Amino acid sequence: MIYLFIIILLIILSIRYDIQGKTKFREQWYWGMLIVFILVAGLRWRFAVDTVRYMNSFYYTPKLGRLTADMFINSDTPPLWIVLNSIVKTFGGRFFIVQLIQATIVNTLIMNFFKKYSPYPFACVVLFFLWRYQYFNMMIMKAALALSILISANDCFWEKKYKKGVLLVLIATGFHQSSIVFLITPFLTFLRLNRSGIVFLISTFIVGAFLQNKLGDYFELLEFAGGVSNKLEAYADSEYMMGSVTGLGNLFLRIFPIIFYSILSLWYVKKYCRNLPIHRLEPFIMIGLMFQIMTIDIYIFYRFVYIYYVYFIIIFVHFFIEFSRSSYRLRGILAYVRTFILFFPLLAGIIYIYRPFTDINYNPYSSVIERRIDKTREKYYSGKEGFPIFNKDEY
Repeated sequence: MIYLFIIILLIILSIRYDIQGKTKFREQWYWGMLIVFILVAGLRWRFAVDTVRYMNSFYYTPKLGRLTADMFINSDTPPLWIVLNSIVKTFGGRFFIVQLIQATIVNTLIMNFFKKYSPYPFACVVLFFLWRYQYFNMMIMKAALALSILISANDCFWEKKYKKGVLLVLIATGFHQSSIVFLITPFLTFLRLNRSGIVFLISTFIVGAFLQNKLGDYFELLEFAGGVSNKLEAYADSEYMMGSVTGLGNLFLRIFPIIFYSILSLWYVKKYCRNLPIHRLEPFIMIGLMFQIMTIDIYIFYRFVYIYYVYFIIIFVHFFIEFSRSSYRLRGILAYVRTFILFFPLLAGIIYIYRPFTDINYNPYSSVIERRIDKTREKYYSGKEGFPIFNKDEY
């Protein structure tokens, strides 16, 4: 119910401020929704498979004075995540403090990015909430910290502040090892949606097929957030197997829509929307498309696409609103209905696959204040290997 209330409120705010152009209390509402996002994610209690596992490991994390070099060397857990947990534990904090810190960093950086690059930030937040809010804040906590930092690193690379960009990538790597891959970004900022760019994207599909054929077994060893076998099991349980799709269904519902709508939206914005900050995002959208296309052959690369969802959201929203406003034959709500129909396959795929209002990992909502237990969810979790036994005082 809380998620439904938030999405209705966000839609109302988007209509008022993004579409109708009202300005009164605009800033207050935007940053007020940031506080809501932080509190909803930060005060959650015992749901999302990975969160509960993170919580269990929190109580085995030594305090700062007992950390040793061997603990960092021999652990699958990224070093900065260990340090963050250790600091909170040293000062007597419970795990929900870690959640609040993570949610504050992730949501502040992402929502500030929407505000910086989109004239329609509320609409961006609507799509973010439906698509990636729960997953970033409640499931892949370490990866989400990394990707929110990498977004800032990309800005540095665009501005040719390479030392600062590399430093941010290294900090992100401290939260998630795979972030080191994004040191390639400065070498790809030349990409644009033109003939050369299209040839490049087609080439990435061919390269992906070749790499999968030659190195397929090695890709399974990629470590994304700790022990890969445990993570693959957790992700399979949480998002990629529960009500998910495989084979051709996966291509047509999860991979192709992002490729198609990203190219369509970027083409439209380039042609009809001039001199906007959003144009700075073009090379990063192209890099995201590169990884998305390579996912067709090397599925594990979906992990590298995470950072680019924020860029995809901005370009989708901009196209949606600008295309609706550009209609000469239709006016008002009918123009938006037409565009909604155009985007329906993407939106339907998001709702069907990610199920923000029905996924057992996030619904029903429970907070550290009430600590309500959902028996169906507990029964589901009890069958997971290594899943911690329920303890009402664990937070």
